Amino acid sequence: MNIFLEKIKGFSFSQWWENMIGEPLKTWEKIVGVVLIIIFLLVFYITLDANKFKATVHVVEGESVIGLNPTTEKLDFGDLSRGTSAVRRVELKNDIPLSTYVVMLKTGEISSLIDISKNFFLLKPREETKIEYSVYMPASAEIDKIYDGRVYLFKIPLIWLWK
Repeated sequence: MNIFLEKIKGFSFSQWWENMIGEPLKTWEKIVGVVLIIIFLLVFYITLDANKFKATVHVVEGESVIGLNPTTEKLDFGDLSRGTSAVRRVELKNDIPLSTYVVMLKTGEISSLIDISKNFFLLKPREETKIEYSVYMPASAEIDKIYDGRVYLFKIPLIWLWK
């Protein structure tokens, strides 16, 4: 363990680079490296901070059959027969002093069935909004099939719009 710590103490990225490449880092290479690290950390933070909702709907036989499950953890549209629809709402509030750009992505089998009322928009500081997710079950839906997937809600802080 001590040998490992001694090696870390004496480690210099610039020296390592010079030994590997044969010439020292140029100023522009250092700037590009720092910018790339900042971009990576920003993307990592945005991805980690994203809200991830499991979305699901079950196709049932019958006419105008709707069965909703009361849940707040996921976008569960319950049981729907062909030709019916269901809506789920999510309240979104920006609690930080920065404007935030909101982007949502849908994945899975349910992605073609979900319609999002509001996507790709700016949420100002201390502002709140409601987003509606609606599912319409087409006549071609397979009976007793469960369509599922995920909805990712990314909140990108816009530092240059600091208020």
